Amino acid sequence: MFLDPDTQPPVDALLWHSLPDESTRALQRWQIGSLVGILYKNPPTRSAESLVAIPYSLVIRRGTATILVVSLEMEDLRTLALHFGCSLRELQQEYQTKGSFAAAYSYRYAGGKRESMGPYTGGLGLEEVTAFLLEAALDIFDLVAEPRLLEGEDKAPR
Repeated sequence: MFLDPDTQPPVDALLWHSLPDESTRALQRWQIGSLVGILYKNPPTRSAESLVAIPYSLVIRRGTATILVVSLEMEDLRTLALHFGCSLRELQQEYQTKGSFAAAYSYRYAGGKRESMGPYTGGLGLEEVTAFLLEAALDIFDLVAEPRLLEGEDKAPR
């Protein structure tokens, strides 16, 4: 089911601890038809008590309203261990990883919903992730407009 970019209600920012903090510095801005996409790299979440890390997030705005967020998220196993009172090793075994973060998953936030788009299996380089997030936004809104990087924006990864 496609979302209508002209009538899509804003994302309910009070529902989700894992939304990116949009007050942080954006990496890039994209024109997507009448919408603007704002790409963030490693943004903090809006909530200090978040259980995830966000390697990249694309915030789609219609005017000043955020109507879609597509993010790559990785569960923070150290924070989860503290939250649930178990050991980091237990969670590493459960998630089959040796690191402090679980595998990356993609999520979309629209209106009052958060939906998993499944595991993200691509690389975490800027070009690959940007292409994935922009394509996801185009698909969600059923748009064919070619996204255009807005002039004067930071093109270098941080």
